[in-house]
Amino acid sequence: EEKMEVEVQEVEKEKKDEEKEKEKKKEAEPSFQLLENPARAMPAQLKVLTMPETCRYQPFKPLHTGGIIILKDTSEEEEELVEPVSAHGPKIEEEEQEPEPPEPFEYIDE
Repeated sequence: EEKMEVEVQEVEKEKKDEEKEKEKKKEAEPSFQLLENPARAMPAQLKVLTMPETCRYQPFKPLHTGGIIILKDTSEEEEELVEPVSAHGPKIEEEEQEPEPPEPFEYIDE
């Protein structure tokens, strides 16, 4: 009896696993995705990466080549000035003076 119960439990687990796999297959991948930060695109993604036609700035060279992307302003409107922003990371603080060394002393091992 105990052996049969174990077999029944294994069969139930297998059925649940099959159902989970079917659910995963049902979730279809979207045909496109808008990236917030396209600078982090993988080489395989570069092949299909495009800029929207309505975008004010367009790349000088095709995006699929990767690397540094330089954009040109395609708008006839007034020039848009961009303010420089400091990079993230540790700030270099002014060097503090080192503390004075301690007074000389004699070490006695007891």
